[in-house]
Parts: sequence; structure tokens; C-alpha cells
Amino acid sequence: MTIEERLTQLERKNRRLTLALVLAGLAASLAVAGGMAAPGAVPAAEVMAQKFTVVDVNGKVRACLALVKDTPILALYNENGKPRVNLVAAKNGLRLDMFDEKEKPRVSLVAVKDGAGLTLLDDNGRVRAGLALDNTGPRFGLFDQNGRVLRTLP
Repeated sequence: MTIEERLTQLERKNRRLTLALVLAGLAASLAVAGGMAAPGAVPAAEVMAQKFTVVDVNGKVRACLALVKDTPILALYNENGKPRVNLVAAKNGLRLDMFDEKEKPRVSLVAVKDGAGLTLLDDNGRVRAGLALDNTGPRFGLFDQNGRVLRTLP
């Protein structure tokens, strides 16, 4: 066998091996893709993690459910990644906070063992109105921009 014949035979084997490797890689890729959820697939009965983060198509975080120091927190963000809502389930009660576009708290709703409260805040983060209910009964208050009481009930 001449060197040219050997070279031709070797090139033929090389092409076959390359084709076999490409086909094996394609088969492996299809096997992995086939294992992914397809339309109509039955969802898992349970998913467990310490943190769930939801991102939009641009990779910006839009929601997060996590444990922070053993306290579950659900945070929702706007399209710019700014916080808009936090829901906290602490040991002493629940708190729902809502933020404006400047990330300043504007509304806070609290529910604890002995009562509940709603607080409305101005642009500067000062309480301007509050409603509370506890064992002593309901209370309502209005406050000026300096925090001075304007009206209270009862």
C-alpha cells in the first residue's frame, strides 16, 4: 500500500469518526432537550428551594421569594428592578409594604396577634394617616407634614 492510499484511507476514517462524534453529540443534545418540560407536560408535585427569583426576558429581577433570617419575604419589583411590594411573614405577625417609583414606602399594612394597622406615608416617609385596631378598639389619626396631630378618633 502506497503512502497516498494510506492517506486516503486515513482521511476516510477521520471523516467517519468526525461524523460519528457529531451524531453522538446531536443525540446527547436531543436527549437533554427531550427531558425538558414540553407543552402539556405534568408539572412536578413539589419544588423545594431556599430562594426563588423570577427574572424577565432582559434578566431583570421581577420577584423574589426567600428566607431572610428565618423570615419568609416575598418581594415584587417593577420593570426597572425597583422594589414595589414586600410581604413579610415574621414571627410576631404579617407586614405588607408598598413603595412608590422613588423606592420610598407609601403604604404599610400590619397584622399582629392583638391587632392590625394601616399607615399612609408622604413623599418624605412621614406618617400622614393611620388606622389601627387592637384590644382597646379602633383608632384613626391624621398628621401634618411635620408629624403633628391634626385629628384623631376616638
